[in-house]
Parts: sequence; structure tokens; C-alpha cells
Amino acid sequence: MDFHLNLYESQEFKGFAMDPLEHASIPGLVYLALAPEPKVGALVALTIGAVFPDLDALAEEHRSYFHSLLALLPALLAGYLLKGLPLLFALGWASHLFLDFFTGVIPPFYPLSRRGWGLSITVIGPRNFRVKAKLIEKYPDKRHDYRLEIGGSFALALLALLVAIIRLH
Repeated sequence: MDFHLNLYESQEFKGFAMDPLEHASIPGLVYLALAPEPKVGALVALTIGAVFPDLDALAEEHRSYFHSLLALLPALLAGYLLKGLPLLFALGWASHLFLDFFTGVIPPFYPLSRRGWGLSITVIGPRNFRVKAKLIEKYPDKRHDYRLEIGGSFALALLALLVAIIRLH
């Protein structure tokens, strides 16, 4: 698994993208760790919500409609009012945007504005150790074919599955 430190501040920002296995595994593991009595349906709702935003990759631009706070906030409000599975779906969706903010950009006001922001955190060391953080600004990527290296995230997904089996048994 590659560790990416070479991040750029402008339109040329390359960054790295999370894949669906990471988006599903991370909030799933958090849920399994924090829920006193985790339920299969709740884990499924959270997981579907966590991968849902990447459906906008089928639109003209990836990280567009479903990566916008203008779409997320009504879903969070509906989830808050309806409770249960709708809330877990919305929280999964929110976790996706949170994670993408650190691995690229999210356009919070899409489609009113295509401009997106993210936070790049670079750790340099061990000699001359330092941490650099910079705000990234760019626009969503046009639709294209994706190539995902999923070795590390496959291992994470297997770990999440194992924890789910143990906690839901």
C-alpha cells in the first residue's frame, strides 16, 4: 500500500482517493466499536450511506451532487426527524464527506458553486520531523474511468467483516 505525501495546493492537486471498501469499513468499525448492542440492519444502513455519495461518479462530475452539503443537510435533517435507519444512512453519508475532505476536496455548495475544498496533512520525518497542513481548492473531476488499488482497503474490509461477525454474533 502506497503512502502518499506528494500533495499539491492548486488545480493540479493529485491527492489520493478513498475507495468504497474504505468508505464502508471505517464508519462500520466505529459503529461496531461504539454501539452497545450493534444490529445488522443498522450496520447495513450505515454502510450503504457511506458508499452512496460516490454514485455521483456516474454523473458528469465526480465529487459533485452527493458530495455537497446542500444535498447532505436535508438528509441529516430527515434522518434526525425519522431516527433509526434513516439517521444511520445519513451519518454514513456524512462520514463519507468527512473522509473525502482529507483525501481530496468536497464542493460544499454544489451545484450553486463547483469550487471544492479539502485539507492536506503531510507528515515528514523521522529526521527533521514536521507536520504540514494546507487547504486545497479545486473543482470536481470530469467523469472518467477509475483505477483503484484496493490491497490495503481489502485487508481493512476483511478486518471490519471479522469484527462484525464477532460483535453481531
